[in-house]
Amino acid sequence: MQNQHPIPGHVTREQFNQMLLPPELSGAKPESISDQLFIERSLTENRFWLRIMKEHALFLGEGFNRKDKQLIQQTDRFYSYFEQQEKKAYQLINNVELIKKFNEESIELVQGFRNFKRNLLILIINCKVSGFNFPLLVDHIAREAEYFIRTLKKFNKGILEPIQDAIINENVFWLRIMMEHSRFIGSLLDQSERNLVKTALKFGDDFETLLNQARDVESMLSHKKPTYPIIGKLNKDSENAATEIQAFKKAGLELIQSCQIRSVINPLLADHVLREAGHFLYMIKMLEERLEAKSKSDR
Repeated sequence: MQNQHPIPGHVTREQFNQMLLPPELSGAKPESISDQLFIERSLTENRFWLRIMKEHALFLGEGFNRKDKQLIQQTDRFYSYFEQQEKKAYQLINNVELIKKFNEESIELVQGFRNFKRNLLILIINCKVSGFNFPLLVDHIAREAEYFIRTLKKFNKGILEPIQDAIINENVFWLRIMMEHSRFIGSLLDQSERNLVKTALKFGDDFETLLNQARDVESMLSHKKPTYPIIGKLNKDSENAATEIQAFKKAGLELIQSCQIRSVINPLLADHVLREAGHFLYMIKMLEERLEAKSKSDR
């Protein structure tokens, strides 16, 4: 009698019949966001990123050639705009429509700053603007502005990405940010701080490895049928690495504040990158909770 049970490690007849269809058809659909979660996430992201954008304006202004007065004045204006918007973010009441409108205001403001950063980058690369703003740093902070805009737009549409795609996209974004932070730190430390420079660059290499692994997973599984075990491991690996870089940044901030190391790192910049590591960990843990809930519901 013919065995009707599938052979382990072999495709079933049903799976075989599906193999010429696009695997994206089996991908999870976006999830709706509750009013309560919309309010909580909108306030959290605005309060975090508006401060980050404000500080980007400050750091850019400090890096310009002092003859570029128009550029310095423009970054001063952006600093003021973001400071005002940040203050409003702490005064909002928990009302969906008011917060949706506030999100739209933030999107418009950040879009203008994003355009300024992108156009500035072209000028720097073409040697039209001098100073100490590394091209990769300008690209780095432009990507953060774009990320903030994308996040608020999704909230205002009332959706969350499917958990698998959310974990892939968040990790690809944040692992690159952490990799670049590590290398920026290595370049801004005085090179006589050999052990710290070596440690920072080692973090950069470790995050690059994790980033490449995340990009491989992105290529294999983005918008495809959920495969939770490997996605959970991707998130856990990032959590471990982010915890380590957070501790390194915290120790570095304390050393900078107490004038125990030689560097050109502004203490505010050290605190800035420490807060971003903390926000990455916040995102990881929130995604872990969503993944655990989704895995249970799919059993």
